[in-house]
Amino acid sequence: AQAELEQTYKEKLAADFGVQFNRLLTLTNVPINRFGAQLIAKGQYDQYLKLLQDNFSEQNLAGLMCRDTVSVDWQGRLFDCDFNQMLDAPMASENGPLQLDDLLQDDGRGQGVWTADHCYACTAGQGSSCGGALSS
Repeated sequence: AQAELEQTYKEKLAADFGVQFNRLLTLTNVPINRFGAQLIAKGQYDQYLKLLQDNFSEQNLAGLMCRDTVSVDWQGRLFDCDFNQMLDAPMASENGPLQLDDLLQDDGRGQGVWTADHCYACTAGQGSSCGGALSS
């Protein structure tokens, strides 16, 4: 649990190194790009994905960042989440990838969220988002 880890890290880092901090955010390692390649190279990708799937929690669905937040790249393309941005999977309409200026025309309602196996990372256990765990 994020709160337990925060307390443990505060105590250990303070005692061992004199480090103090205000808040710890826990994020799930998403099996994409470099981390995904490492898992594949070690023959652990399927095992890790199964771990995420086995720990899927439906209660996390309502708090997922892809439901109310967009990521924007340097070209103004919109993405459902940071991870889809890293996979170069932009939000799209029938006219192609959505751009930042498309938000001025239409707020994007009705657009489906692009999902794949990596999405289990945000739904597993306590959930994961840019703000840390979804539940405590």
